[in-house]
Amino acid sequence: ARLRRGHDVILYTETGHLLEIEGGLTGHYLTSLIAGETTIVAEFPVDTRAVMSMVQEDPAFGLSMARMLARRLVSANKSLGSSQRLASRFMRDFQGLCTDFYNLVQRIGDDAEGEDDVLQALSAAKRTWSYGVGEGGGAELTKNTRVLMARVVDDKHMVGKQHRLKAGDLLCRRGDPGNSVYMLVSGRLSVRIGSEQYGVVRPGETVGEIGVLLGDEEPRRIADIQADEPSVVGVIPSEHFPKLVTEQPKLLINLCRLLCLRVKSFEQLASESDDALRAVSARFTGNDASFLDDVNGLREQLELLAGEHDLPLEGEIEALNSMEERWGGRRDELNEKLAATAS
Repeated sequence: ARLRRGHDVILYTETGHLLEIEGGLTGHYLTSLIAGETTIVAEFPVDTRAVMSMVQEDPAFGLSMARMLARRLVSANKSLGSSQRLASRFMRDFQGLCTDFYNLVQRIGDDAEGEDDVLQALSAAKRTWSYGVGEGGGAELTKNTRVLMARVVDDKHMVGKQHRLKAGDLLCRRGDPGNSVYMLVSGRLSVRIGSEQYGVVRPGETVGEIGVLLGDEEPRRIADIQADEPSVVGVIPSEHFPKLVTEQPKLLINLCRLLCLRVKSFEQLASESDDALRAVSARFTGNDASFLDDVNGLREQLELLAGEHDLPLEGEIEALNSMEERWGGRRDELNEKLAATAS
């Protein structure tokens, strides 16, 4: 069989091995399966609900699946070349801004308290490309996960503690022992190496779970993590994290689904080989992408509502301005990289 560069090959030889069960969480297979010899395979129809039921009934199965996904995620990440890693950072930033748009729309809706004019404006925003990309990229999952995390962190019987951070506070430094899993309940964290920002942690997301799932003996933080705004973080000792998620099957299911999305994005980039940057550009800055139009449309609606009804929407409007600026900056950087590779 001919395999694209960047793909790892996993050989399954054990009778009874469940293959691609995680595909039930995404609605499609994450890899290609090729018979190396005459093989008998039993096929069972599985959907998201069926996999969720399996995890509810047997949390140990869910934990095993999470560990398998963590291994695949690390393997997929290692298979990326330099251009694919660069494309991954652009993709993460663009996807993150769509997530921010989704979260802003959700937050305004939660605060609207029956304001019909506001809800009507949000109805249009929920039909936009940006909202759909944010939702499909895991924003709905992280929203639900944040609620579950808040319950766990507030539980007095939980083995762990809360950190309340002010803007600018460091949660950890690069090189610190990775002996705990961080669960962001509220706020926003940035992942930095030196002066460069490599990513953002949003409510409902975790930090440090991969090393714990893989059983790393002496994990170390690979970056500084700093609060961009006042934040609440649940801190779970590494040795207690597996027990915690098996006691919270819904949290475990969401963790698996989020890992599936991350595996999918890395493996898609691996399949693109040297065209990864162009693939990211086509998806997020091509003709179908309308992020700037979506931001402008929602901002105009909010400015109109603020003027006519004296609603306190200045913070939301400023957030949209920031999204527009960040999107434009990353788009320009991506175009510069594409021009450099073409020359």
